Amino acid sequence: MTVYTLSIIEGEAGRDAVGTELFSAGCPVHFSQLDPFTLTWLSENGYEEPNRHVLVTPAGREPAALNVVASREVDL
Repeated sequence: MTVYTLSIIEGEAGRDAVGTELFSAGCPVHFSQLDPFTLTWLSENGYEEPNRHVLVTPAGREPAALNVVASREVDL
């Protein structure tokens, strides 16, 4: 099992940010792997709102973006 942190950010991540966008080709996490609780969390935190992105980082590693709306660890 591998643990990742999902962080919802608003606007651009910035040049110092780390992580991979959830829906990008190189992301280690695929949307279909997420459990119902995580999908609900994403919706409750407005991940689909305009100008928001979900960054995936290894567990415990923050994306270093200043505009983090919410973060959650997931086990896959």
